[in-house]
Amino acid sequence: MASQAMSSLEMMRRVSADAVRGAAADLTARQFALLLAIFMRPGPHSVRELAQALDLPKPAVTRALDVLERHGFIRRKRDQADRRDVSVHRTVKGAVFLYDYGETVAHRAEETAACPLWIPASHPHARTSPLPI
Repeated sequence: MASQAMSSLEMMRRVSADAVRGAAADLTARQFALLLAIFMRPGPHSVRELAQALDLPKPAVTRALDVLERHGFIRRKRDQADRRDVSVHRTVKGAVFLYDYGETVAHRAEETAACPLWIPASHPHARTSPLPI
């Protein structure tokens, strides 16, 4: 029986392959983590809050938000009273993207559990004896 770790990795491989083959946005791990942080908690969010939640520097969060905004997945809104204050909001397009991604994950998880197509390797920490010559 395959280990849970190997099954999880196989499921991730399948989801990742679907993501890069599809017409949807090809996000980095940081951009994707940021998008999930925005959508999985009630908003609006501040750049500072998002940076703290992901333990990232604010400039890195700002660069990732630039990409997410170009894709239409989020929108930023400046506070009229304090123009330095920017809030980050969800969009319908971002919600649809994540819903579709979640559906792919669920489908691939079921598929992988039912019929793994990989040969499990030995556990990386297991001691092995040399092969006989």
